[in-house]
Amino acid sequence: MIAKIYDWLDARTGIRQWTDAKKAQAVPAHSFFYCFGGISLLIIILQVITGVFMLFFYTPDPKEALNSIDLMSNEVPLGWLARNMHRWGATLLLAAVFTHLVTVFYRKAYHNPRELNWISGVLQFLVVFLFVLSGIVLPWDWRAYWSYAIWVDYVATWPLIGEYMERFVLNTFTIYRSFITHIVILPLILFVLLSFHFKMVKKHGISEPL
Repeated sequence: MIAKIYDWLDARTGIRQWTDAKKAQAVPAHSFFYCFGGISLLIIILQVITGVFMLFFYTPDPKEALNSIDLMSNEVPLGWLARNMHRWGATLLLAAVFTHLVTVFYRKAYHNPRELNWISGVLQFLVVFLFVLSGIVLPWDWRAYWSYAIWVDYVATWPLIGEYMERFVLNTFTIYRSFITHIVILPLILFVLLSFHFKMVKKHGISEPL
């Protein structure tokens, strides 16, 4: 039955040729630490799935944000699972991307001709970090409030630009603007960076250990 469906699909899309080409690609023998790029991508996909699920129930309003999350977690089937996967997935994603960066740096895989791979990877790490910061604000519970306050106080201590950045953060990272940043702006930036990163990896391949 499955074979017939596959044959029917292949006759119309040519999927067999595509899958055969992918299977024929050589996979270099590397250590476990070379898997963190793929692990990061898997976590990103899970974050997208759980994030889209949560969009149907979350309300980006200071008075309703926490209530909407409580409703989703306690009354919506599997809502608690989606929320916890998304919340802990953010921490795991940050750790996975950071480990990937450290591995690339340690292996000196950022050398010619892979400089653009490295730059796009660092930018993705910064975007993931902004994902975490903007996501922390959204529940608007005691943890979100104090995390927000700590970051504002920290930014204000920066020399020369501290006062400007403090006003920028206070004006930008309101709940609604954080919500738009979290679900629209940052995903678009990450998608562009990921697409470019994959093209560079495909072009130059995975570097050999030095």
